[in-house]
Amino acid sequence: MQVQTETRRLNDLKATNAYLRLGTDVTDLEKSISTVGLIAPLVISVDNVILAGARRYQALLNLGYTEAPVVVIDKGELERELISIDENLVRKDLNKVEVEGHLRRAKEIYQAINPYEESAPAEVVGMDANDEEIQKKKVILPAEKFLNIVSEKTGLSPKQIHEAINRDEMASDEVKEARQSGELSISQTNEFVKLTKDEQKKSLNHIKTLPVKEIRSFVKMAKSQGVEEALRGTPKLPHAREFMEIEMMLKKLQKKLKQLELEGIALEHFPQAAQKAFNEVVNFGRVMDEEEMKALQFYKENGYHQETSYQA
Repeated sequence: MQVQTETRRLNDLKATNAYLRLGTDVTDLEKSISTVGLIAPLVISVDNVILAGARRYQALLNLGYTEAPVVVIDKGELERELISIDENLVRKDLNKVEVEGHLRRAKEIYQAINPYEESAPAEVVGMDANDEEIQKKKVILPAEKFLNIVSEKTGLSPKQIHEAINRDEMASDEVKEARQSGELSISQTNEFVKLTKDEQKKSLNHIKTLPVKEIRSFVKMAKSQGVEEALRGTPKLPHAREFMEIEMMLKKLQKKLKQLELEGIALEHFPQAAQKAFNEVVNFGRVMDEEEMKALQFYKENGYHQETSYQA
């Protein structure tokens, strides 16, 4: 179906939508518009509020345009919000926490608009419920259909989308701030958010320094014995944060090498100096793991706990 466009004066449009990303660098977009014109029209509501296309709007103003083609959407408030979220989700400048918040809100809106099953039971639509072919048909729930729709738009797998929404729903504000500042990884967060938001707040400073496997143990202990006991039973290792960062870099390096192997490029194809450096790094990682385990064993055997550093 062909979309009908209209022409509106830019001065009549309202950039009041909270989802609009104004004030960003639109230099490349200005060059594109100057060269080939505006390819995609702005999307607005019937009362001239911009729903999608804030950067295009900004670029047009910067170039001195006074009018622009628009698509007018006559929908309810939730549908208009969903359009704005969709526009942001396909952009590349949202950080991971912002994407997760957008996905969570999009799911809430989708389920509010589609509160019922997409496919009614066979007997409701006059079909024979005992028919084998009818029984094989899968009933699609709104949540499942939403995941598939967003997957097609963003390139994320349904599992990734589900995990992202789960992180945003379960993470405390303090955990989200730690994510924003790079103090917590996605893998750490996936384990940590299994605790309540209050428990997260109490133990966040401690958790930041722990690798994923230790966080998993911490969460298990916290659930069975309480957070305070888990804090006492999980010592913070000296330089744990630095060790964890090095471990993450090692994993990335090994992952990259495996990708190259799929293309027929093995370690022996690299120069001798590169091979030597890689082997030294891998050996260092093994030594680091051994030292970490020794330190953990030492602390456990001697009952050493850094309780003063556990305070949130």
